[in-house]
Amino acid sequence: MTIRPVIDLFELQKCVDLQRETWGLADIETIPLRMLVTQNRVGGLVLGAFEAEQLIGFLNCMPGIRDGKPYWYSQMLAVAHEHRDRGIGAALKLAQREAARQRGISLIEWTFDPLESKNAYLNIVKLGVIVRRYYVNLYGATASEMQHGLESDRLIAEWWIDAVRPQVGGDIRRVSIPNDIQALKKQSLTSAQDVQIRVRQQFLRNFQDDYFVAGFQRGEEWSEYLFIPGASSVHQTH
Repeated sequence: MTIRPVIDLFELQKCVDLQRETWGLADIETIPLRMLVTQNRVGGLVLGAFEAEQLIGFLNCMPGIRDGKPYWYSQMLAVAHEHRDRGIGAALKLAQREAARQRGISLIEWTFDPLESKNAYLNIVKLGVIVRRYYVNLYGATASEMQHGLESDRLIAEWWIDAVRPQVGGDIRRVSIPNDIQALKKQSLTSAQDVQIRVRQQFLRNFQDDYFVAGFQRGEEWSEYLFIPGASSVHQTH
């Protein structure tokens, strides 16, 4: 597998196609070719994972400014279904981190669904992000098959790429999620909706109490977010 920047128009179009395949997005919800071209031009990045010149995964990001400081907002990460669970997503993120360092970027942020345990494990355990922001129904109603039946609640992953994340210990709060929210939705959409409401309330309460996510533990059927105090002082106030 090779990971490299994607600049060629034909390959960028493959990134658009992969979004539809991976997330089941309607055409109106995909990041279009024009946007990917623009992101490459204005200080963002499109990275592709290739196997024998076949695109099997990609991510893209755009520059942002907060409090007068630049950061990257990572907009999409997609891996072809037949190539999942091979560490491709993590490899793409690590290549993104190296590119950020080369450009003097110290913070990368992105959103993810708090109920998707695989994404939480990648982001928190493998990459070392922290989480201290929760947005209720951030994108409104979407056509995504994975989002069907639930509101589009999102967490903000903060990846401080050259900072050491505080260790989990002492006063710990926990919020549990099912390991497979999609399977639960098929069994009982009402149960999945109840889980979303509970998780939303617990996250918002913990953030209000100045706790933040600094760890994640996976079990056989349920996983847990681990919160510790100090959200307002860790790394940098947002």
